[in-house]
Amino acid sequence: MSNPAERLHAILTKSKQKELQGKNMMQGWREVLQLSTDIDDLMVMNKVGKIFTLPSIIATHIQRFSDLDADLFLGWRNDLTAAFRYIYFQHNFQEFGNRLSDSLLINIRFCAHELEKRMPDKNVSHEDLASIRELAWALYQEVLASEMPAHLFRYLLDYLYLIIEAIDDYEITGAAAAERAFNAVIGTIATDSVNAKEANDSKFGKPFWNVIGKVGVALKIAKTAVELAEGVQKLLPHP
Repeated sequence: MSNPAERLHAILTKSKQKELQGKNMMQGWREVLQLSTDIDDLMVMNKVGKIFTLPSIIATHIQRFSDLDADLFLGWRNDLTAAFRYIYFQHNFQEFGNRLSDSLLINIRFCAHELEKRMPDKNVSHEDLASIRELAWALYQEVLASEMPAHLFRYLLDYLYLIIEAIDDYEITGAAAAERAFNAVIGTIATDSVNAKEANDSKFGKPFWNVIGKVGVALKIAKTAVELAEGVQKLLPHP
């Protein structure tokens, strides 16, 4: 999805599907967000909470452009806020979906159209996301099963989890979350150079930067994972 309005429109459109009528709220959101049954209810609620942030993000973007009348483009927010108030996880999903009018969705599409022209987000293919997530999760599990100093253990797991979470939330948060996760890792070279250097010198250093490199390539920040890894080596402190 190329911008927050387009992502919100896609989520709300799915929420109006007739197949969801009669499902409870938790089942409905699992289907809309294509979540597996082994994801616990608290995680589902967490993801729904991230959807609540999209209208404010859209409003911030629209208000940047003086030629766009915010009252016209953002008038749908009150209706959506009213619909969100019917999200009770012990109720039926249709109590939410039935409150999403066609006019509300059309107005969000107008926002999506303008944002696509003016400030499109980066798009990452689902194949690339799936491949990176598989690598990141395999490495996460390997680190989790290893014995290493607690500070390195925490460093590697925390940043791998950031990447995995950003990929899992892509349909909601888009490439922006993945880019923030990428920048957070790269930033540790300056802000947490000791741990970054020790992690790099560990047996997990090469596969870790390989994962980060692939994120950079997918986001079109680096041409190749190898190029990025070589750049990282130059930035890391040397004796």
